[in-house]
Amino acid sequence: MSTEELGSMSPAGGCHQRDDTGPPFGRIVSSIASLLLGFALLVMGNGLLGTLVALRMVHANFPAATIGFVQAAYYTGFMLGAWRGSAIIVRVGHHRAFAAFAALAACSALGYAVSSQAPVWMALRFMTGFSLVGIFAVMESWLNGVAPNAFRGRVFSVYLITTYLCVGAGQFLIGVASPNGFELFSLVAALFALSLVPASLARASVADSDERPAPAGPLESPPKTKLKALPTLWRDAPLALWGCFASGLLNSTFYALYPVYMRGAGYAVEEISHFMGVALIAALLPQWPLAHLSDRLDRARVIRGIALVLMLASATLFVFHGAAFVRPIAYLFVSLIFTIYGVSVAHANDWIASRQRVAASAGLLLTFALGGSIGPIAASFTMSCVGPAGLYLFSMCVTAALLALAWRNLRVRRDAASH
Repeated sequence: MSTEELGSMSPAGGCHQRDDTGPPFGRIVSSIASLLLGFALLVMGNGLLGTLVALRMVHANFPAATIGFVQAAYYTGFMLGAWRGSAIIVRVGHHRAFAAFAALAACSALGYAVSSQAPVWMALRFMTGFSLVGIFAVMESWLNGVAPNAFRGRVFSVYLITTYLCVGAGQFLIGVASPNGFELFSLVAALFALSLVPASLARASVADSDERPAPAGPLESPPKTKLKALPTLWRDAPLALWGCFASGLLNSTFYALYPVYMRGAGYAVEEISHFMGVALIAALLPQWPLAHLSDRLDRARVIRGIALVLMLASATLFVFHGAAFVRPIAYLFVSLIFTIYGVSVAHANDWIASRQRVAASAGLLLTFALGGSIGPIAASFTMSCVGPAGLYLFSMCVTAALLALAWRNLRVRRDAASH
């Protein structure tokens, strides 16, 4: 860390002073509205696809471990895309990269007609993960390029609200046709293709001009050294990496195994669709207040608070998972697990230069994907050992670890500030 960076640390918060200059918040959001619309259509299809795959495999009597491996393939593709996708964005720009990734996702959605064998579906989930992480890298580097530090948490919350609103809406599309047919896969492909229209009409990204020049900072290395983003982030914002890793573990487990958990508990397909949709829409509620709080307070403290509440909610659901009174706690649990990533990314971007946005976004997504590829496998084996409630035991362990790391991070920074 440079002398200038150390000098800009506040003794209380331990992070860069927030720059209040730049365009107004409303102008920033209006400038990305078209891009957000295309992204909304795409994640609506992706939300439908994740639950649809799980339900089809439950219907085919695949064991929970097999479903976990198939769903984890999505995050394995996510990892490869996070590693290589940023080079594509830097080479061709945000608009064309979005189009290429969305087209590949549409093709993979149509591939489920080929076979219902687990290895084929693993390959298709891998392709979808590779494509979607490219879209996320486009979005996040684009947003972080147009948002000043003073508004970054709130701009990112608009992105996350769009994500969870549309992923939640995608769950209700399961009722359009039978999950056992091919019609819903065609609907997913149509949504992926339709996302190209508004995204192609979006204004040129300011990040395109900022990121194209090759001789930038240490994060903007050539594609073959792209993993250098991770040690740089580890040095400057380690809690952001831990937060993204924990977010990957929890998010992937929810998408991949919560339908399996509910089906095993005797819920009908319509009830699962309703819960998944309502829970993901409930995830909208804390996004804005927590983002606003993270713009005003030390983001590390916000991460610590989220981890504490999640750990307590997980422990309650693990012990009382069969009781009717825990349903509101389940909604709280789901809504909060989707806040960790946004606050962690905003925390990381407090510490990096504008020219480093694409590689930093790729590094954070790679860390998220690593957690995502491990989460469904680890949680499915936990469920195999202790029953369906093992889902909550797994999340309790993850959030307890994140809480301990956030506490340690704050203590280390306090000690450094006092010297």
